[in-house]
Amino acid sequence: MIERREFLEGVAGLVLADQVVPAAHSMLSSGYIIRSGGRVRGMAEGRALGPDGRFRSFTRRRPFRVASVSKMVTAFGFMTLAMRGDVDLDADVSAYLGETFRHPSHPGQPLTPRLLLSHTSGLRNGDDFPVPFNQSLLGRLRHAASEASFGGWLAASEQSPGQWFAYSDTNFAVIAQIIERVTSRRFDLFMREALFAPLGLDIGYNWSGVSQRKRRLAAAGCRWDGSAWRAQVDAHPPPAPEPALYRAEGDVALTVADYRLGENGFAFAPHGGLRLSLGDMDVLAQLFAAAPEARTQAGAAWMFTPEAVNGETADGFYQAYGLGTQVPLGRSEDAFFGPDSGEWRGHCGDAYGWMTGLWWNTRARATLVYAINGMPEENRPQSARTALTEAEQALIDRALRDAGLI
Repeated sequence: MIERREFLEGVAGLVLADQVVPAAHSMLSSGYIIRSGGRVRGMAEGRALGPDGRFRSFTRRRPFRVASVSKMVTAFGFMTLAMRGDVDLDADVSAYLGETFRHPSHPGQPLTPRLLLSHTSGLRNGDDFPVPFNQSLLGRLRHAASEASFGGWLAASEQSPGQWFAYSDTNFAVIAQIIERVTSRRFDLFMREALFAPLGLDIGYNWSGVSQRKRRLAAAGCRWDGSAWRAQVDAHPPPAPEPALYRAEGDVALTVADYRLGENGFAFAPHGGLRLSLGDMDVLAQLFAAAPEARTQAGAAWMFTPEAVNGETADGFYQAYGLGTQVPLGRSEDAFFGPDSGEWRGHCGDAYGWMTGLWWNTRARATLVYAINGMPEENRPQSARTALTEAEQALIDRALRDAGLI
């Protein structure tokens, strides 16, 4: 029998009238699952704010918004289409989108799925990001071409597509839109049918497909405001089977039935909106460690060159990037896993108080998933060793020690 371990070693602070009061630098909750050498180790500690407004123990079964780990899962779904020949990673995406799609300063440069998946397409998160689900994403990008600084949606002219890395959620909204146009299926439904259901996972983007039973276990993303934990997301998940939707002001009456297929890839948040638990992440990590799609994703499509700056590294956090996948090089800033960091692949997430990670080792077949809730948005203690926060690096080190990897 596979050994599983889940325990509570304490909470982030004291519980007073269902409110958790943190000690200095403590988090609301955290947990990890690590596999190595046929053994499984893990822990879950702290509290989770549920839909009933009460704090209860955080466990590996509670679903949450996993943030940008979602991108890697979206990319995996896209790679299933690429591997069966339905899409070409190096084709002009205009053919899939049904209209010419270019950076206005580089009209002769085709944009390809490879450029989108590697954040080298020249797309950015615009000043009015994101585009509400009932509005056209490509329409917004066309309009941005005539705005000052492209409305923040497109790179400066000197940062030509294919030559410059800049992390942007918008790339994955376009990828989701391509999936819809190629498959004639809504992005969330495609991901459920192609990946989640075959794995037996009760998970989904923006809660799509997630059972009511599991929604009742939701852990809201929280931040401490100086006097109380405040929910940032998922305090009240919509009742099943409704997904969560980002509506424009005045569109409260619109439902998912009003969504027009292939019009706006932001609709189901392929960039960050996947809801799942630590246990679910562990299942996905095992898939990534073994699947040929993940091996294709894991090769570096972009690599930072300090001698000739070719991208934005977020203070060294990004040194190389594959197709929806982070590729640590083991330089000081991205040596997240110690001396063998160059053998790890995966993705981190950071939004609404949650900091997450799903990683696998390409040589040892070890896997690691983790989640931390309650992270402040600013003034976060940084690791003295890497570009991660102190809390992330401490949790990773704890997991690696638990598995005997350091």
